[in-house]
Amino acid sequence: MPRTRDGSRIAEAVRLYQSGMTRDQVAAQLGVQGSTVSRWLAGVIRPRGPRPRAGVRDETILELRDRENLSFAEIGRRVHMSRTGARMRYYKLTGRARPERART
Repeated sequence: MPRTRDGSRIAEAVRLYQSGMTRDQVAAQLGVQGSTVSRWLAGVIRPRGPRPRAGVRDETILELRDRENLSFAEIGRRVHMSRTGARMRYYKLTGRARPERART
């Protein structure tokens, strides 16, 4: 029989997490698994998906790629992001479809 969701425990988990506790500390405090806390916090604390690097402006990535014609690896090194992070941000900003890997 599935358990019913306890809104007060979820609210307590959110409160504890927002107060600075880690996921594992919240789990220990409430006596549940860490994965349970992650599920409770999903979408509540932040939307799913990668967090944008706050210190890197979108215009910087566009300028480095389009005007200076740098590779994503070089852009990542210059703005202290991963190569993948720079590439994904660029494709999100431009709306371009990502080129697929060549199949051999």
